[in-house]
Amino acid sequence: MKFLIFTFLLLPLAASAAFNDYSNLNSFLKESDINNKKVFVLLNNKRLFSTDYHPSSFKRARDEYPRYPSTMIKKGIEGFVEVGFNVNEDGSTSDHKIITSEPFDYFDNNSLEEAKGLRYTKDTNTNYTNTKGSKHMHRFTFNLPEESRKVPNGVFSCMELIYQDKHLAAKKCSENRVSIHSGYTVPYAMSLYYMNQSDEAIKLLTELLKDPQEESFYVKALSASAVSIFLFANKSYQEIIDLEPSLIDIRKVGYEEALLNAFYYLGVSMFYADQKINALFYLKLTQQDSNCKISAMNSNDDIKATKAQTLFRLIPQKSCYIDQFNRTEETLKAINKII
Repeated sequence: MKFLIFTFLLLPLAASAAFNDYSNLNSFLKESDINNKKVFVLLNNKRLFSTDYHPSSFKRARDEYPRYPSTMIKKGIEGFVEVGFNVNEDGSTSDHKIITSEPFDYFDNNSLEEAKGLRYTKDTNTNYTNTKGSKHMHRFTFNLPEESRKVPNGVFSCMELIYQDKHLAAKKCSENRVSIHSGYTVPYAMSLYYMNQSDEAIKLLTELLKDPQEESFYVKALSASAVSIFLFANKSYQEIIDLEPSLIDIRKVGYEEALLNAFYYLGVSMFYADQKINALFYLKLTQQDSNCKISAMNSNDDIKATKAQTLFRLIPQKSCYIDQFNRTEETLKAINKII
C-alpha cells in the first residue's frame, strides 16, 4: 500500500539484531541503569513485547490458549488480557489476577481460567536478578484473521482510490459512510490530508486511535499507520510520542506488520526528544517485527513464536519486510556514530 512505504528520513539511512554490533550503543546501554527494564531486555537481546514479560527468571514450559468467545468473534472484537500470578516450586502457577485487559473485560474470565494451566521452569540463560520473588505475568491475545474483523469491504475500496491518487473520489466514497462504520474515517482523513487539510486529517485519525469506545483494533492499526506518517512528515515529533500508549495497546493484540512505520517514527521521535533508551527500544522493536535476520535469542520465548521465526528464516520472501528492516538498521548505524 502506497502510504505505508514512506521514504523521507531525517537520519542517514542496515545491523544484526544485537546491539553488540554497535560499540557506542552497547557502551551507552552498559552505562545506563540496568534496573530499567528496557535497558535489561536490550542488553540481553530478549524478545520485545513477548507474551511472557521480560525481564524474568522464568521460561514458559507449556502454552495455553483461551477459548475465543463466540459473541466476540461474531462482533469482530479483538483484545488482550495480562494476568499476574505466582510461579510455584514445581512450575505450576497460583494466585492469578487480572492486571490489564482491553477492551473492557470481554476476555477476562477465559484468560483467568486458562492461566491456571501455565507451567514454567527456571531460565538458566538469564542473568536477571529476580527482585519480585515468584511473581510473573503473561499476556493472552485474541486476534482474528482479516476476513473476520468486520470492517466493510467499502473501506478498502475507498482506500484504493487514495493509492490511485484519486483523492476527491476517495473523499466522496467515504465521507457519508463514516456514520455507518468508523473504518471509513481512515480513507476520509487520508483524502483530506492529500487535499491539503492536514490538521483536520490528523485530528480525525488521532481521535479514532485514542477513542476508548472504538473496539476494532484493526481500525486503530490502520489509523496509527497513517497518522504516524503524516505527523512525521510535519515534524510533529511530540505528537507522535503522545501516541505511545495507544500504539502499545494495539501491539499487544498483534499487528506487528501494520505498526512497523508507527514504531519506527516513534523511535526516531524519541531520539530527537533525547529519550535515547526509549528510542533504541522502539527501533529494536521495528527491527524485530520486520522479521529479517531473526536471531536465535528468541529460542527462550514462547513456543509459537519460536516456530514462526524458524519459518521466517526458511521462507523470508513471505515475511521479511526488507526495506523497513534496512531503514532501521541504517538509522541505528547513524545513531551509533553520534550517541
